[in-house]
Amino acid sequence: MADKCDLCLLGLIILSSLLTGISGVEDHVFISSGENARLSCNNALPDCKFKTTWIYSNSFRHSGAVELIDRGIKKKDTERHERLSLESDCSLNIKNVTEEDYGLYTCQQYVNGQKQGTDARVFLHVLHVSVSPSSSSSSSSSSSSSQTEISPGRSVTLSCQLYSDTGFSCDYRVRSEGVELLWVNQAGVDLKTDSRYQILSSSSDQYHCIITLTTTLLNEDNNREWRCRLTHRNQLKTSVRYTVKYSGISGVEDHVFISSGENVRLSCNNALPDCKSKTTWIYSNSFRHSGTVELINGGIKKKDTERHERLSLESDCSLNIKNVTEEDYGSYICQQYVNGQKQGPDARVSLHVLHVSVSPSSSSSSSSSSSSSQTEISPGRSVTLSCQLYSDTGFSCDYWVRSEGVELLWVNQA
Repeated sequence: MADKCDLCLLGLIILSSLLTGISGVEDHVFISSGENARLSCNNALPDCKFKTTWIYSNSFRHSGAVELIDRGIKKKDTERHERLSLESDCSLNIKNVTEEDYGLYTCQQYVNGQKQGTDARVFLHVLHVSVSPSSSSSSSSSSSSSQTEISPGRSVTLSCQLYSDTGFSCDYRVRSEGVELLWVNQAGVDLKTDSRYQILSSSSDQYHCIITLTTTLLNEDNNREWRCRLTHRNQLKTSVRYTVKYSGISGVEDHVFISSGENVRLSCNNALPDCKSKTTWIYSNSFRHSGTVELINGGIKKKDTERHERLSLESDCSLNIKNVTEEDYGSYICQQYVNGQKQGPDARVSLHVLHVSVSPSSSSSSSSSSSSSQTEISPGRSVTLSCQLYSDTGFSCDYWVRSEGVELLWVNQA
């Protein structure tokens, strides 16, 4: 019995030695796309620089192993040549990591043409976020603080994918290795707890883990940051920040609330010095299908607009609107032009108009055109006053009440 135990022990020692000879020193590095990675050569010899060879392989590609560094010298015929460098301790640096860089990196030591010791293997795992639909070349993130030009009101899906080449399926890594992907907000709160977001975990080909976030973009999402976070055995390994950046309309944004019948001044917060002849004001309203309307062009009022007589341009390029009506609500965009070229971001002003109407009416003044409207009615009759906030922000009234704290109240003179 003792002899059998000794044989078993000897067999385990031999098997362990064989496995060590194959795998050598093994490490795992988790990184987000766009960051710089440092892969340690844990079997490095003293004065290793001209003894070191780095080899790259990826089982999902059929081009075989690729020699990146040969005896301390970079191979110039590789795609990532410009992004590679070798440290004095023979670690391999990769600048601006992309999702294409994931895979197995093997460090070997050579003396007089003979390989020394065991290989040092480093598995590089890359976390990457892409977005759909995309509206520009920057739509798929290539950095840990990516941005994309999209617009409010559209549905967007962010896909966060962990690229790995370990030979294990995503399901196995989740169950056995404690790998987890999460979408969180800037405060680190799991977005699964917010019904606004649809979060779905999957795997693209059984090996690469994916978690998607789908939501409809709101105006206030501009410059909002969502993070895809990777944990391994409950330890944070890396995360990718995704920043929403609206195209064109982002610029400088303001909200102006006014009552019908009053005069309003809309500031052009991106105005250039001596701006008057450089300024264009554009009006749009998503509830009307006539498209955008140019109110001011090069400082000159467009005479074919309905509100022409009520508009004027200040010396600081603010837009004045006299006797505001409920028809004036919407989005006003100020743009600056020099020699026909648009300068800087747009300044966008959302005009919200509060208006009161009365029913039944007994005269032409029954619908109020001012914040202190009156109508000729008589005692004993029932009357209904309707106070309405006209807005064109893309948000529902329920959202305004819940999230923005908007409230309408009827009060007496006191």
